[in-house]
Amino acid sequence: MKKEWKFTFRILIKKEDDLWMAHCLELDLVTESLSLDEVERDIVAIIKRQVSYCIANDNMENLFRSAPKEVWDEFNACKEKRKPRNQEFIARKRPIPVSFVTNNCFSNPTACHA
Repeated sequence: MKKEWKFTFRILIKKEDDLWMAHCLELDLVTESLSLDEVERDIVAIIKRQVSYCIANDNMENLFRSAPKEVWDEFNACKEKRKPRNQEFIARKRPIPVSFVTNNCFSNPTACHA
């Protein structure tokens, strides 16, 4: 049994109208919020819940579900990438350490500085 899990997740963040959107590309998870800080916190929390659920249910083969190609293309074309951030937590039900790195990118840099 694996004693520790390590991942890297890419997250595309953009502002559309009044909402910030964060999309985790490896898991195809999306969240929206009125603030940048909140959308960043929310996507990390959702990633933690998804990873914890798969570990607790011994279902890691279903963890990854890739975002559509156009989202990957938008991320890859993105010019404003943030410094990767490390995240760590202990998975629920099975006390397994999990660490992951988030690589965030803003698809519309002008929205970030408004």
